[in-house]
Amino acid sequence: MNYFIVGDIHGCYHTLKKILKHWEPDDAQLIFVGDYINKGKHSKEVVQYVRQLQKDYPSTKCIMGNHEYQMAQYIFNHTPKTQMKDNYKNTLTHYDLRNKFIDDAKWMRDLPMYYENGTLFVSHAGVNFLGFRKFNQDSRWSVLRFRGKLKKMKKLQVIGHTPTEVGKPVYMKKYHVLNVDAGAGNHDALAAVLINKQGKLVKTYIEKVLKSDY
Repeated sequence: MNYFIVGDIHGCYHTLKKILKHWEPDDAQLIFVGDYINKGKHSKEVVQYVRQLQKDYPSTKCIMGNHEYQMAQYIFNHTPKTQMKDNYKNTLTHYDLRNKFIDDAKWMRDLPMYYENGTLFVSHAGVNFLGFRKFNQDSRWSVLRFRGKLKKMKKLQVIGHTPTEVGKPVYMKKYHVLNVDAGAGNHDALAAVLINKQGKLVKTYIEKVLKSDY
């Protein structure tokens, strides 16, 4: 089976629905690289839609992003609100994760940090070149937030987290890494890629973020 991998969504619900029109469930396993929430207007709708996709298509893989991790810290470990970045404001104001939607918060908290099979290694940010503290959630070296020189693997490593400068996925040959964050969080574009079972890029999909999402 092929793989349909979606980049950072950041609350862009309508754009997400548009890009998923390119996905053929019978042909490709659906994978998300994390950062479902914040920045865009529709974090709740994105999370609940993605969770429904997981129920409808059990092979779907959802990776934790740094935004889900930080939100879970706020909800369950009581991070002071003053430490939450401005781009969390819309979510904190309009998405009652402490009470009404606590199950969504638990889902964020329990997301895996990576997905790996014989072809792919998918994480939100990349594996740092030293492999140092890569799964330490609080570390800047972790696969939740590392930005820098990456570890080159035999498998294709697919990441998000750092928006590409060209508004579309970028393959970094020296690391054998494909970055699929096209900048939805900056109101630029949402990207998805179709990868075949040999780990080769087949097709790229780009949708400009709709105004209804910001």
